Amino acid sequence: MITGIHHFALTVSDMDRSLAFYQGLFGMDVLSDREVERDYVEQITAVPEAHLRIVHLVGYGKQLELLEYLHPRGAGRARSLPDAGSAHVCFVSDDLDADVERLRDAGVTFRSMPVTTTNGPNRGGRGIYVEDPDGNAVEVVQLARRAGDTA
Repeated sequence: MITGIHHFALTVSDMDRSLAFYQGLFGMDVLSDREVERDYVEQITAVPEAHLRIVHLVGYGKQLELLEYLHPRGAGRARSLPDAGSAHVCFVSDDLDADVERLRDAGVTFRSMPVTTTNGPNRGGRGIYVEDPDGNAVEVVQLARRAGDTA
């Protein structure tokens, strides 16, 4: 029986650049940082001769795993959002306008400016999409209400 979700993962092309992004701009902390070559990682991923740098980040009670395939190298950019297999991670902000300015000052690429959600569980909340250094979508939302509130 499945009992929970352990982590969410993104493949990146330059781990150090991605760590600067997720640590410096989004407050994540490194839980572990290691390289694995062949061994179990080749078996579990079914990628022949796999050599990866794997970093687990932790923040806000969640884990984000970043994978850099040192061998074989993959595409240098993330898939487009409409493509099957694309993904994004979403962070919660308590002041979206301040975070927009902070991310803009850091030179982050914006896919959108703040928009108000008009339906669904965050109706009345606001959000943006930005890109990490590999083009992975990163959503930042300011919730309309705290989790669990029904009003």
